[in-house]
Amino acid sequence: MVLDITAFMNLIVVLVPFLLSSTVFSRLAVLELNLPAAASGPTSAKQDLQLEVIIRPNAIDVSDRNRGLIRRIDDNATGHDYKMLSSVLQQVKTSFPEKLEATILSEPDTSYDTLVQVMDAVRVARVSQANSVESIELFPELSIGDAPVGYETKPVAQEATPSYSVGHRPRMHSPTGR
Repeated sequence: MVLDITAFMNLIVVLVPFLLSSTVFSRLAVLELNLPAAASGPTSAKQDLQLEVIIRPNAIDVSDRNRGLIRRIDDNATGHDYKMLSSVLQQVKTSFPEKLEATILSEPDTSYDTLVQVMDAVRVARVSQANSVESIELFPELSIGDAPVGYETKPVAQEATPSYSVGHRPRMHSPTGR
């Protein structure tokens, strides 16, 4: 008894290329994130930039953990102002070109979309030049964490204005309203 498998072979010859051509090849993108560094003991007189971007419900605070608030970016009519955030971070990067690390702190009710857009603005700036868009690396090594709830970032002291301060610093009010 001979088994005739010609019809089966014809089916396999047609089926295999069809299945291979209809397969979706997916590419997974992985972004390595770190936990924020723990607060250390006494700091030296010359402190390095420790950039923090704090996502608040109505604003984004760009600050230095050692020196205080660099700039508060209030929301515009459409929500968070990511273009202004990118502009502020580009100015900070010009003062600290070797700095690669940044910490993003978000409040518990921050949406995933907001977190991703802030991460994109902190990592890379998109700049238009002569009919083309260039990507400029800002702070690609990100750490994420929870923002302190009910905490207002202290403004930078007037007498110790850092060289990378950008724009005006908003007046901060104390919890007692004075």
